[in-house]
Order: sequence, then structure tokens, then C-alpha cells
Amino acid sequence: MAEEELKQWLLGLPLDDACEIDGERVYLKPDDGGAELGLILAVRPTGAQISAAARSGFQGALEFEAGLALSGNGGALVLNRWLEGIEAWSDAAEALEDILNQAALWRAAMAASRSTNEAVRRAESHARKALNRGLS
Repeated sequence: MAEEELKQWLLGLPLDDACEIDGERVYLKPDDGGAELGLILAVRPTGAQISAAARSGFQGALEFEAGLALSGNGGALVLNRWLEGIEAWSDAAEALEDILNQAALWRAAMAASRSTNEAVRRAESHARKALNRGLS
């Protein structure tokens, strides 16, 4: 997708409401001075999912600048990040790519106790797509 097409597509995404991008539910909530970028990892996380995510939480936050949180009503496990000075999706393109990459790694870590091979394939596929976009 050309850079101009990407900008136009991003401008069409809703603010404040979750939308689907690359199979992930993401949202951008503008507020004074910036916006919260978030990605929903699990809608109603189990204790095991929260524990698995928490085990790798600190390292993931250091590497990607996004951390884990429970949504305001506690109904969802999310990755989120504050983006200073961001007002629209078009301003958040780079951070969006980062959080999608981080989500692929989180999913692999959270799925380690069950189908590890499928989660790793998904993470590798997502990383390959991200690298290919960066090379074009």
C-alpha cells in the first residue's frame, strides 16, 4: 500500500471505538495532549492468560513501550501506550505497527502452554509482514 493510500485509509478509522486491523482489535482514544493506543488481547481473560501475560510483561514494556492493563471495567486484557501529541490514526502509524508486532509476541507467550507451534507461526508471519512493509 502506498504511503498516501495508507494515510487515507488511516483517516477513515474511527476514534474511541475498537476496529479490526490485521486480525486484531485496536483503538485510539484522543485526550488532552495525546492519545491512548490500545490493542485488546483478550475480552474476558482467564487467570491463566493474565498470569502468562504478566510473566513477560516487564520485558515487553521495555522493548516495545506498551504495557499491559485491564480495561476500565476489568473486562478485557489490553496492551496500551500513551502517544504524546497524537490526535489521529494518521499520526499513530508507526506506533500502530509496533503494537501489532508486540501483540503477536504476547499471543505467542500466552499460548505457550497450549498450541505453541501455531502461535509462533502467527508471530513469525506478522513479523515478516511488518518487515516486508518496511522494505517497500
